[in-house]
Amino acid sequence: MRKLVSIITVTMVVLVTALSPAFAEGQASTLLENLESIEMSLYGEQLPGAIIDRLELIEKDVFGQVETGSIVNRINRIGSATGGVLGAKVSVAYKLASVEWFLKRRVATEPVMTKLEKLETIVLGEPGTGSMSSRVDYLLAVCLPDGTLKTEDVTVSGGQPVLIKLLKKLDSSSAQKGQRVEIEIARDVFIDTQLVIPKGAKTLGVVTDVSPAGRLGRDGKIALELTGIKALDGTVVPLVFDEKTKQLNESLQWAIGAGLAGFIVFGPVGALGAVFVQGKDAIIPEGAEFYVAVGSDVKVHGMTLPVDIVVELTKDLPVVEIKPGK
Repeated sequence: MRKLVSIITVTMVVLVTALSPAFAEGQASTLLENLESIEMSLYGEQLPGAIIDRLELIEKDVFGQVETGSIVNRINRIGSATGGVLGAKVSVAYKLASVEWFLKRRVATEPVMTKLEKLETIVLGEPGTGSMSSRVDYLLAVCLPDGTLKTEDVTVSGGQPVLIKLLKKLDSSSAQKGQRVEIEIARDVFIDTQLVIPKGAKTLGVVTDVSPAGRLGRDGKIALELTGIKALDGTVVPLVFDEKTKQLNESLQWAIGAGLAGFIVFGPVGALGAVFVQGKDAIIPEGAEFYVAVGSDVKVHGMTLPVDIVVELTKDLPVVEIKPGK
C-alpha cells in the first residue's frame, strides 16, 4: 500500500533542443551578416565603417596582410581560418581553446582576440604582435606537449553522459518568461583519448514558461529550453533528458541542491521534475550540477591528449552509460 506523504510534485520542465549556428546547413546569409558574425567571434562587437574597410582590417589582424579575390571568398577564408564557419576543423579558435585547456584545464567562452591577448599575457607577459595566425601558432609551439596540436575525427555517441552546471539560480517566484540562463559544462567529455567537449564551455537556456506558487497549494513551475552545446571544434551537440539520465542522476546522487538528493524524479523524455513541499516555489540553486545525455550521434574533431593526462583526469570517474529514450 502506497504511503501517503505531505509533499507534491512541483513541475520543472526542461526541454532540451539544439540550435543551428549562423552558417549551418547552407542557409543563405548576406555579406554583411557573415562579416558581422566573424567580427563578433573575433572582437565581441561589430566594427564601424564600410564592408571593404572592415574586411581589410580583419585580414590584417588575421593574416598580417590584405588578401585578394572576391569579397565572398575573402570572407569565407577568414571564417574558415578563425572558426567562424562550420567545417573548419583546426581553426584559430580551436587552436586557442587547445592552448587554454592545457594552461587552465578549462575553456572560457569569449572573443578570439580577447582570449589571444589574455593567453599571451599569461605565457609571455604581454600581448604579442604580428598576424593572429602566427601568434596563435607560437603559443601552440610553446604550450602543447611536443609543441604540436594533434587531432582526430571521432563520433560522440547518443547517450554519452554530459555533466552540466547552472550558473544562476532559477526561482519560479522571480523568473521571467524569456529570461536567459547561462549553463556550463562541469566536466570534460572524452572519447577515448580525444577531448571533444571541454570543461567551461557555455550554452544558454531560455525560460519559456514560469508560474509562481500560489494559494491552495498551487505548485511553482519553470520551463527552460536549452540550446545544444558546442564541441571543441564548434560542432553543435544536442542534449536530452530521459529515463536513463534519471537513473544515472539518482544512482550518483547528482541532485538539484544538496538537500534534494534522492528527490529528483523525471517525467516524459525531455522533462525533468523535482519534488518540493506543497505550495512552494520551484527553485534550482546556483551551481546545481546534473547529468544530461547527448541526443544523437555527432561527428566532431577531437583533440588528442597524452594517455597519462586522460588517465589522471578520469581515474576517479564512475563508468556510466546512458541511452536516449525512444
